[in-house]
Amino acid sequence: MSLPIRRRAHAILAWTAVALAAAAPAAAQWRPEYHDGKSVVRATIRSARDLRTLLTLSRDAFTHRLDYGPADFLFEPDALEALRKSGIPFEILVADIGPLLRADHEARDREGGGGQGGGGDGGVAGADFFAAFRTIDEINARLDLYAVTRPDLVAPFTIGTSLEGRPIRGIRIGKAPAGGPVVLFNATQHAREWGATTTAMYIADRLLSSYGTDPRVTALLDRASVDVIPVCNPDGYVHTWTTNRLWRKNRRINGDGTFGVDLNRNWAFQWGGGGASAVPNDDTYRGPSPFSEPESAALRDYFIANTTLAGHIDFHAYSQLVLSPWGYTTAPAPNNDAFLALGGEMKDAIRRTNGLNYTVGPIASTLYIASGSSVDHAYGAHGVPSYTIEVRDTGTYGFVMPVTEILPNATENFAAALELADATVDGAVIRFAAGAPTTVQYDAPAPIVAEVRAIRGTLAADGVTLHWRVGSSGAFTESAMAAGAGGSYGAAFGAVPCGSTVQWFVTARTSVGTGRWPRTPGSFASTLATSTTVTFEDTFETNAGWTVGAAGDNATSGIWTRADPVGTAAQPENDSADAGALCWVTGQGAVGGAVGAADVDGGTTTLVSPVLDASSPESVLSYRRWYSNNTGSAPNADSMPVQISGDGGATWVTLEDVVENAGAWVEKSFRVADFVAPSANVRVRFQARDLASGSVVEAGVDFVRILTTACPPGGDPADLDGDGTVDSQDLAIVLNGWGTPGPGDIDGNGTVDSADLAAVLNSWG
Repeated sequence: MSLPIRRRAHAILAWTAVALAAAAPAAAQWRPEYHDGKSVVRATIRSARDLRTLLTLSRDAFTHRLDYGPADFLFEPDALEALRKSGIPFEILVADIGPLLRADHEARDREGGGGQGGGGDGGVAGADFFAAFRTIDEINARLDLYAVTRPDLVAPFTIGTSLEGRPIRGIRIGKAPAGGPVVLFNATQHAREWGATTTAMYIADRLLSSYGTDPRVTALLDRASVDVIPVCNPDGYVHTWTTNRLWRKNRRINGDGTFGVDLNRNWAFQWGGGGASAVPNDDTYRGPSPFSEPESAALRDYFIANTTLAGHIDFHAYSQLVLSPWGYTTAPAPNNDAFLALGGEMKDAIRRTNGLNYTVGPIASTLYIASGSSVDHAYGAHGVPSYTIEVRDTGTYGFVMPVTEILPNATENFAAALELADATVDGAVIRFAAGAPTTVQYDAPAPIVAEVRAIRGTLAADGVTLHWRVGSSGAFTESAMAAGAGGSYGAAFGAVPCGSTVQWFVTARTSVGTGRWPRTPGSFASTLATSTTVTFEDTFETNAGWTVGAAGDNATSGIWTRADPVGTAAQPENDSADAGALCWVTGQGAVGGAVGAADVDGGTTTLVSPVLDASSPESVLSYRRWYSNNTGSAPNADSMPVQISGDGGATWVTLEDVVENAGAWVEKSFRVADFVAPSANVRVRFQARDLASGSVVEAGVDFVRILTTACPPGGDPADLDGDGTVDSQDLAIVLNGWGTPGPGDIDGNGTVDSADLAAVLNSWG
């Protein structure tokens, strides 16, 4: 829906009504700050003046990205009165948060629990450790358990002591020799971000449980060490359990009646710049000087001591973001293209795991200016590739996620952590943003093109290689990949038999290691060599007979329209880069419009194709689609069914139900015969729908094609004698020409060799 602001307790109601009651065992003795009399407000930011006013009146913003549009704040009663006089549009989500927090804390007390003493088996939970959030004592006991049960893999360490005397603990995981590369995952610089804490613990747990059974994890821990520091702010974390669940900073006594320094504004690199407050009562208070706090100073010393640190993620909550340097300025960081490429790989890994979309980009331009941060310091002072990941969600639960979200959140971010670790240890990012090709033309294969960038060290000259073979056995042929524009590298297979499968992988050699895609050792991509013919293609520059509307359509806005789209944060600015400029999109807002301008509201709008000829048994339907449903006050609440009919629209079968918020054009292909009987009466339809209150839905469709893949009679290059059959005579030609550039050179590499022999054997008969 568009965003007239709705009465919905966006983050806080969900926190108080759902998550807190079930989140974790209560502390042994509660003295909570209930925030009596404070209100949760959603204000609509229309200008920079509005933003300045809101940040002056409220010292606690719950919405990370403060931009035009709605944002949530905690307001004192007198500040709320000033807000009323300011003219800024707002809605009170929770008039008085005190009774709600009190009720939830009391409910947790009634449920009982181990408090700071730990869980049901002496402070260390068993297999259900991630069924609840855990106290600092439970976390430390779990770290001890890892060291005791896996001494072959785990070395515990302490980097320092907090203001109140608590150790800041971590573990090193790995079998790599001393002096090898190290990757750091840390969390909980901000005390209230429990979703980040459980993510760091899960990464440690999963690495230990997967070593020896998961080839990728095993290979990583054999060549590198992984350090995990789950709670960098132990005093603040304890305070969120015993006193104030929403506490962010450490527990510094500032001397003016206020407490706390924001540890993630206290790092030395570019300390004291924008996005860091000099006011002690502010949540982003930077402290009196860089590294004034023992917690941040301990992390400083860790970075100084670990000179082989290869990569770093600082986990935070919330907003579903993958953020790279810089935070202190919107100017691009050195090697920004590599940061974006690796961020894209982490985003893709997250989406493959659970289907959620995370936004990728530099901290300052994607989120906000934030100086004195760990990520900027890691990269700016030490040259370590570093990211912040803001874990789930986008505001429904906010800082206090329900326990049901712990494992889904942790598993998707473990996948991202593996991408960071592999790429930074080996130095290379190898990326196929649109996915690996599933087919190539058999007689003149197009190049396999990857984006390859050095995230650490430098790429070696001629260091990017395509390894390929015909079939599933035999040696791989190596083909150097030539550099192109925009970090692209490409190489083509030689001529391969039509109908055969080519297995392949890519390596990139850097000054610090060799990266591989796919990442798992021994794995490879598979591509079918065939003959592809385009029998229908529509770029939408003219209307080829598409219609809008179907029985049951009831959307009140955002109806499908063919246009050159006007971009918003949810809708594309351009078509999918085919030959023209037009595509089908859901509504067309004004230039500079808000995220919900002309989005789908009130129900369903359907786009239906003309009749398509897909009568060949090998017909493939291909299209590019855009889908966005991760903004608004009910993100990820809707989906877009894409359906196909083999009888002109009388009956429909679902191809996919799109929930993927890619924020980009995504190309999809489906073999028609896998869903309906091939016919000359095929249709496809796209149903964009808004069924959830507060949901922002935008969709697009472009570049629809029907392709036919088949091998022509007598077209197999392995049929060397041209008799229509690959047989012993063709084998004899290969064997007689072995080691020469003779007629048995099927793949065209200049020598008759094992690849040519494999081509004959794979096409035999």
